[in-house]
This record gives sequence, structure tokens and C-alpha cells, in this order.
Amino acid sequence: MKKLIISTACALLLTTSAFAALPATTDFSNITADTYATYWKQGEQFKSNGNQEFPDLFGRQWRKASTNSISIVTPRTITCYLAFSGKERLLAMPSDLQDFMIKNNDTIYVTTWTDYLKLGMFGSGAPEPQLQTQRLVIEKDGVIYRPTEMPKELYDLMPHSYGLTYYGFPRKVILNAPYQIKWVNGYGNILSMDVPKELVDSLIDDESHFYNAK
Repeated sequence: MKKLIISTACALLLTTSAFAALPATTDFSNITADTYATYWKQGEQFKSNGNQEFPDLFGRQWRKASTNSISIVTPRTITCYLAFSGKERLLAMPSDLQDFMIKNNDTIYVTTWTDYLKLGMFGSGAPEPQLQTQRLVIEKDGVIYRPTEMPKELYDLMPHSYGLTYYGFPRKVILNAPYQIKWVNGYGNILSMDVPKELVDSLIDDESHFYNAK
């Protein structure tokens, strides 16, 4: 009986240690040869209405505002978006797009944009300028992470309406919440946004369900 108790205790200890060793993190979708084909098919089946370049169609909204909105754009949302919008947006799709997306799987984009608004009472005036932001960084524990530019091959395929600007960061930086996003908008205002881990987790969940839930 004593041996049985000891054996059971050891088994429980080993099991607990095994579970403790498992990573308790979540991540945005990865692009591989297999997942690329799945996401492309999901994109082809996606039904959208209205403006094909609206940021909510290729990114998940991170900060909603009348100006200076922010969305997160991932390799998966890019793949799905190009699949359904390419023909409508008159794109010449490159033959090596799959290889390009797999190669650039580690980069996730923080995208700033401004919705279409009109000046004056009841929106009866001239269109309000949709000015691009000037710069954007992520700051965590006093360390500044600066973005990379979107590669030209991809930039030529993506929308540029709505004053869009794309800031690329390694996915490990995006996942390492909490941190603060700081940026300078088109009017020279310095803005910031706190990003808790719960917000990043909600974006991961949103990305996972968006295109295959339509």
C-alpha cells in the first residue's frame, strides 16, 4: 500500500511537471504551405459589402476613433484579404505570393488610418483630410522598438486609402504585452495607447474567427 501511494505521488508529480513545461501563450496564425491554402480558400469564400479598401476588411480593429484609428494586420488577414479583393481591386497577383507570405510570417503590422468624414455641421462640408501618421513606436519597460517598412512587393498589393500607414514589428514584440504604442499623427499631435495582454489576446481570438465566421 505504501509503495502504491509513493508510486501515485510520483506519477502526479511527473504529470504536473509536464503540464508546467507546456507554454501557456497564444499566438496569431502562422503561415505555412498548408495553412496558406486554407486561408486563401477562406478568403475566396468571404463576402464583403461596400468599400473594398476599408481597413476592417484586412485588419482587426485595435483602436477606434474618428481619426487616428489603429488596426492590427497579420499574415493571415493579408492572405485572406488578397484572396477575395484581388480581382475587385484590379491587382496582378504575383506567382510567388505564397512563398513571400511564408518568408514574412514573422512580421505583424500596426496600421494607422482615418475614417472618411466631412467637415461642418451634420457632415455637410468638404471632406476632411485623411493625413498619414508621421511615426510610431512600441515602448516597453523603457525600451523603444522601432518599426520596419512593409516590403514593396506587399505594399503594392495593399490598400493605401484612408491615410493608411503600415508599421511592421516582429510578432514577439506584438505578443509581449503589456506595452505602450506611441505615435505622431498627421497634424503633429503626439498620442499614446496602453496595450494590456488581454487586448492582444482578444485580437488573436478575433483574427482566428473573422474570415471563417462569415
